[in-house]
Amino acid sequence: MAVVLIAWASSRKAYEAVDDAVGRTAPPGCIVHTASEIDGRVRVVDVWESQQHIDEFFQSKLGPAVEKLGVGMDPPELTETFSIERS
Repeated sequence: MAVVLIAWASSRKAYEAVDDAVGRTAPPGCIVHTASEIDGRVRVVDVWESQQHIDEFFQSKLGPAVEKLGVGMDPPELTETFSIERS
């Protein structure tokens, strides 16, 4: 079942540093990735094919990049979705 991930980065600069470190192409299993700036913070909303894909990306790319850059990150909000509509 697809999973919606909502996470926050402390700033656009922090988001872009991590984005550069992990690569700007969608990782396997990521259906859609969005980032929007709200009051100086960046909200990331993703849709993933599965929790397994999220875990693999966090372990192989995102986690090491966040640790190396020293960027703080709150745990993301994860919810299973039962409907995805595409245009």
